[in-house]
Amino acid sequence: MRHNFKSPLTPANIRYLIRRATFASSSRWRGLLGRFAGVRFIGVTGSAGKTTTTKLIAASLRVAGRVRQTHRLVGQLNDQRFAAQLVLTTTPLHRFCISEFGIGGPGMMARYVEPMPPDIGVVTNVAWDHYTAFRGLDATAREKRVLIEALPAHGTAVLNVDDPRVAAMRLFTRAGIVTFGLSTEADVRGEDVSGVWPDRLSLTVRHGPERVRVHTRLVGEHFAHAVLGALATAVAVGVPVGDAARALEEVQPVDGRYSVHTVRGVTFIRDDWKAPLWSIPAALRFLDSARARRKIVILGTISDYPGDSSQKYRVVARQAAPVADKVLFVGKMAHCALRARDPSTRDRVAAFDTLCSLDQFLQGFLQEEDLVLVKGSATADHLQRLVLSRARDNQCWRPACGRAMFCSACALRTRPFAK
Repeated sequence: MRHNFKSPLTPANIRYLIRRATFASSSRWRGLLGRFAGVRFIGVTGSAGKTTTTKLIAASLRVAGRVRQTHRLVGQLNDQRFAAQLVLTTTPLHRFCISEFGIGGPGMMARYVEPMPPDIGVVTNVAWDHYTAFRGLDATAREKRVLIEALPAHGTAVLNVDDPRVAAMRLFTRAGIVTFGLSTEADVRGEDVSGVWPDRLSLTVRHGPERVRVHTRLVGEHFAHAVLGALATAVAVGVPVGDAARALEEVQPVDGRYSVHTVRGVTFIRDDWKAPLWSIPAALRFLDSARARRKIVILGTISDYPGDSSQKYRVVARQAAPVADKVLFVGKMAHCALRARDPSTRDRVAAFDTLCSLDQFLQGFLQEEDLVLVKGSATADHLQRLVLSRARDNQCWRPACGRAMFCSACALRTRPFAK
């Protein structure tokens, strides 16, 4: 949209002019900070693991100086205004500015890069999270590659070499390359990965002659690439691997990304930010290997897949039944999963239309020392209410409130609503 100066200044035109002025100011301020204060600007993208990787990068770089990083609420992701505001609130006292670049459709990455041209671009992976918008992995990769194409010759691309679409991005930049992954060709390589619950993720990291054992507070072996991406970024700016690894030891999981909540003897692992179909197997592998008295999985809305929805829920039910003592589906598609039951799983798989009815079941079902994996989509399901209810901190059971935030930050949870 462009403003026509021959027409009246409508509210839409005024908002557009303010945005353009903000983006132009942030780009100029970014240039001044980089040229005269030596601030390094880092953009992080990928289909999954961006937020955790960004948090780990910030922790590892604080070893070398002050860090300005993305701080956002759920729903504040796909808007270039936040990148611009982040730049404008960065000062010459900072040494690094880090932003998560999450895309929701074609052309969005270029709009992120405009107010915050990066010195370092980090790409975690390319997966099916964006199926609805891009309809294929190659299209998703091309959009995320815009971050790498925007890097200057003196910049650095930090790439997951285990993902072939990410590794191929090295062909589209003049910048230096630092790779990470579990394969032997990675510059920052992970080995001996372990993290069977209740143990937390640990791994050995190699970089050149250095070999460091990294102990984290993260839950699940699938976060190994987030750790390696953070350490590779530290290497790119000259922070020793050992120093960066020690800085990661106390970093807690991001809320809703395998975050741990023990309430009245029951441990909930919340992975309820999003639930694309491709991420379900990793969640079930985590639960299968976990050590616990009883293992329960709660599944809400599953997203980002082609084809028949009911068939996908049946497939997930068949995958989940062998690894859990109880599999509980909730939501408008929940009853599709019941068609997957056979005589051996009839009592193990259940479905609930509403979160309120599931909560009523859990009140009498859950026992101390149970491990409950909660997997769903934050804005569609608000599954966090199940955890808050056990803590007696929720009275809201609205089926669709439309709010893009976690329930712990919402005042409605204290207002009774049971329909």
